[in-house]
Amino acid sequence: MSEMHERGRGLLPLRRMAARLGVPSKWLREQAQAGLVPGLKAGDRWLFDPEVAAAAVRSMASGENGGAE
Repeated sequence: MSEMHERGRGLLPLRRMAARLGVPSKWLREQAQAGLVPGLKAGDRWLFDPEVAAAAVRSMASGENGGAE
């Protein structure tokens, strides 16, 4: 339980994650809805693990994910 609590504290909401990544929040939401950027849908909010989301976006930028736009 402690590990789960620790991990949960590091999740960022959509706008903060988008700002950290330097991308529009609309784009990040679309990518999460499409399953291209891992995120957690909690009610009407998206939450992201910063390391996981950043790795997914880097992978997309380098073309490793099929060249997503």
